[in-house]
Amino acid sequence: MLATKQPILRRFWYPTVSIQELVSGPQPFELLGQKLVLWLNEAGKPVALADRCPHRSVPLSNDGAVVDGTIRCGYHGWRFNSEGACTYIPQSPDLTPSKRCRVESYHCTERYGYVWVCLDEPLADIPHIPEAFDSTYRLIPEYAEIWQCNAFRVTENALDVSHISFVHRKTFGDDQAPVAPMLQVNQLENGVELQGRVPVANDELQQKNLRIPDEKTLRIINIKWLMPCTFLLHFTYPNGLIHLIVGFATPVTDQSCYRIQFCLRNDTEADAPTEDVAAFDRSVGKEDRQMLESTDYDLPLNLREEHHMLLDKPGIMMRRQLAQLLKKHGEVEQRREIVYR
Repeated sequence: MLATKQPILRRFWYPTVSIQELVSGPQPFELLGQKLVLWLNEAGKPVALADRCPHRSVPLSNDGAVVDGTIRCGYHGWRFNSEGACTYIPQSPDLTPSKRCRVESYHCTERYGYVWVCLDEPLADIPHIPEAFDSTYRLIPEYAEIWQCNAFRVTENALDVSHISFVHRKTFGDDQAPVAPMLQVNQLENGVELQGRVPVANDELQQKNLRIPDEKTLRIINIKWLMPCTFLLHFTYPNGLIHLIVGFATPVTDQSCYRIQFCLRNDTEADAPTEDVAAFDRSVGKEDRQMLESTDYDLPLNLREEHHMLLDKPGIMMRRQLAQLLKKHGEVEQRREIVYR
């Protein structure tokens, strides 16, 4: 499925840059193939506009600046407000710009420290993560970077526990004892949930992070994929520690996504330094990235196009739910055109 060719995906919210990145000025971002400029208005609220000045097509993010609550084009200085309307043309200061002179604006808000954008009328709310508002948890930023792979390959990978033993053998997997747990898999209204108990290796760094001195330990897992590109990996350890990985795979193009991750933990800095916790999770992410960037970016919803095994059930349910979403809204899955020579 090519995400940029499926209009229904434009009706969901996606996280983009950190809200802090906009303090220094307008920033470019590409979402589902749509080039955006993100900036803060006079109220300090994030704004998303199409990144193209209607005057001479220069991106508003190219040397653009925020002036009096508007974004000023770096080429000729034209200004546009939060709704995308042109408010000022410096070469003709007494002229009221035509109402037709405007830039497309999009739904935009802030949540969890990131700027969220929806390109069309929202079909669903931004996923609610209760732990992010719970004072007994601390939030640890981990990374935000472009991965050269299909966003849905990333979310399916989050539902796949069978890859742990091999992809993550240098961090918490054991390729001599492939993970094959019994899982309880549930269909959610807007996603998929799986639960189970997964034994994992526990190296020296993790022993300190988890405060578990053993070379192996057990994760009680509750993993959720929330449509379209949010996943929550809730791990509970034998000592009561909860490590909740919050991941997003925002589709940039059909071949790339913006991979954002932070974690929430019910411990303190004194228990495990923030940098040590983030360093371990970044190592795990690096392993996933190496594998996912080698996959075919056109993930097929037709289950006959790839082979499957029993532990692939959560991913199969994800693909079926995406197929049902397209069908419900009268869309046909769009695929890459294959040219045979």
